[in-house]
Amino acid sequence: MQYPRKSYRIYFILLLIISCTGERSTNSKNNDSAAHNRTRYFYETVKATEDTREKIIYLDSALASIKNSRDTLLPLLLDYKIFYHNSLKEYDTSFFYVDSLISLSGAHRDTANLAKAFYRKARIYNYLGEQEEVFSNSFESRRYYLAAGDSSQAGRRTLEMALAQISGGDYLGSQETATEALSLLEQEKDSVYFSSVHNIIAQVYHERELYNDAVPEYRNALRFAPSLSDSLSILNNLALVYRDNKDFDKAIATWDEILGKADSKTKILRYEDNRAFTRWLKDSTQDVETELLDVLRLRQELDEEIGLQASYSHLLKYYLDKNEALSRKYSEELLKLTRKHKNAGMELTALQNLIPISPLPQTRSYFQRYIHLSDSLQMASINAKNFFAKIRFDEERKQEEIISLEAENRIQDLEAQRMRTRTLIGSLIALLLLLALSFLIYYLRQRFKREKIREVHKTESRISKVIHDELANDIFNVMSSLEAVAPAPVVDQLEKIYLRTRDISRENSDIETGENYITYLKAALTNITPRDSRLIISGETKVNWSRLQEEKKIVIYRVLQELLVNMKKHSGAKLVAVSFAENNKFVEINYSDNGRGLNWKRARKGSGLQNVENRLSSLNGKIEFESREGKGFRVKILIPS
Repeated sequence: MQYPRKSYRIYFILLLIISCTGERSTNSKNNDSAAHNRTRYFYETVKATEDTREKIIYLDSALASIKNSRDTLLPLLLDYKIFYHNSLKEYDTSFFYVDSLISLSGAHRDTANLAKAFYRKARIYNYLGEQEEVFSNSFESRRYYLAAGDSSQAGRRTLEMALAQISGGDYLGSQETATEALSLLEQEKDSVYFSSVHNIIAQVYHERELYNDAVPEYRNALRFAPSLSDSLSILNNLALVYRDNKDFDKAIATWDEILGKADSKTKILRYEDNRAFTRWLKDSTQDVETELLDVLRLRQELDEEIGLQASYSHLLKYYLDKNEALSRKYSEELLKLTRKHKNAGMELTALQNLIPISPLPQTRSYFQRYIHLSDSLQMASINAKNFFAKIRFDEERKQEEIISLEAENRIQDLEAQRMRTRTLIGSLIALLLLLALSFLIYYLRQRFKREKIREVHKTESRISKVIHDELANDIFNVMSSLEAVAPAPVVDQLEKIYLRTRDISRENSDIETGENYITYLKAALTNITPRDSRLIISGETKVNWSRLQEEKKIVIYRVLQELLVNMKKHSGAKLVAVSFAENNKFVEINYSDNGRGLNWKRARKGSGLQNVENRLSSLNGKIEFESREGKGFRVKILIPS
């Protein structure tokens, strides 16, 4: 078999180059659109044209206009090319285009067009009579149709596989494949194919001489027969079963029935020939010679060589015991015709008849040919069976390997998923542990801060008590004992020291943090404020003091105390304002006075304001200072609520 001309090869290479093209610019896409319109024009012209050659010319123009291998018309145009070249029996060209369609569809992972392409290839091999290739390509087509989920088309391809097997002599394999086709076909949609499947199964039973099994299958084939012509062919096959089962009356009655309905001269001759021969088989004394010869003459006039083989076969048997010369004559005619049409089965029939009635030299030649042909047919049948079985076996093994590989992949995926799950769980556990540890550290730090604040407060209270109970009393006693003898300035100085000691004691005394906290806070702040200064407190009722922790209340008190003491010592302010507010996250305190203000950089180095910052930082609080010398002093304090 020769393949297409060089231009076709170049075109195929161009298709492959097109299929590898990547993304293009907007201008290229516009060109593709214009090319698609030209292709569509040629495609519509093909459909409107009657002459096959003209169709092919327009198809070539359409293919040449395609610029993008993903053009949806490309597979359709290739399919048309295959069909029309087949109709002209240009099978070499058809092979080229079907291979192009397979390559294109494979590159684009187009399962539907791959299935169609292998079906077309099987049809080409069917025209050439290569049944093994028909089976192989139909098998591939079925595989892709199943992958595409098209059970109906898969069933049709399975039917074609069965037909290829029966043509190759694999009757048992054909029956198995035909039965498989029944499970894939849809009864309403594929009734025509149901008829063919049952007809194949019946033929297999007939070939195996299982006549009683063949009859109901032919009856089933009749149920689904799509036309009168098909029904008549099935009834003819049924009559042959009756004849071979020696039920001659049923066979003759069936031919009598269908002869009145036959729709062509060829079929009428077939039915008449079969009926006459069956009447002779039933009763060899019946004179059917005229009928058999009339059918032969009419077949010769029609040049109907397939029918002539049946006539020669019947006549050589009819004359075998009546006229040896005529029997040999029709045997030789059958031999020539079967060799011409390569009908090995009928050639064996002719040789089998010629061997006992031919001269010795010819007998030896016929016998050698008979042995050779018989062995060849047997070997061909065995090879065909092995070939068909091998294709099935290889495919089943491939599917098993695929299933096994998929199972392995699933196991690996599951194992990988387990590993990912274990890793995720481990990560979550580690994260939870880290969060728990972080929370524990945070909790311990906060507790430490609270305890530190409480401890500082206790220390301050203890110092305050010592100062009040010991130092202040000692100073008071000294001052009292010296009052009568010491100069007045000394006594006044001692009194000032005593008052300062008492103030320090008060400043560091215990703080009320319970329900009366705000009352205590206001009173304490008022006491700290100098008598010639005015203190305004606002917004204290807007804060939910009951939910504020004890440590925070202490810090608020100490910070405000520090600010007022600082004001008293350095500011000389006459007006002091303290406001409270609360949002979801913070207690906000704003302090301001109209004093002299201060240089913040210098003031920050002192212990007073530094204490304020330290106390707030222990609670993660924030403080913002705003002060300039001679412009007053403002502070914004934020404490987490």
